[in-house]
Amino acid sequence: MTRCRSTLPTNSPGASPAFRLTAHRPAPDTGVVEIDGDLDLVTAPRVRELIAAEVAGTLTRLVIDLRGVRFLSATGLAALEHSYLLATERGIVSTVRVAPGGRVLRVIRMLPVRFADALELADRVDSP
Repeated sequence: MTRCRSTLPTNSPGASPAFRLTAHRPAPDTGVVEIDGDLDLVTAPRVRELIAAEVAGTLTRLVIDLRGVRFLSATGLAALEHSYLLATERGIVSTVRVAPGGRVLRVIRMLPVRFADALELADRVDSP
């Protein structure tokens, strides 16, 4: 099993120091992007940038892990939608992992997002 992990700084003015964006590959063809903190106007561009870089490679599977997201704004939701569509247009099977019963799941379920069928409910202790 290939394990490559990198935690990327946001480099965004105004971003919370508690925001963390991590990408790793539990297998050569699988990418996992973990987002921790607030996904909002300030942090969404960084998320879009990282996921675009991930799907430009040789992935066949992408997991966008939102279990660490505390706040999801409309801009953050749009970044997720864009990233999901970008991956699926390239033939990458994509999953959006959320904590069951959390605020993020409630927001996603209220709106007609295209990745609704790609939701995976998982507690934080689960591995990719």
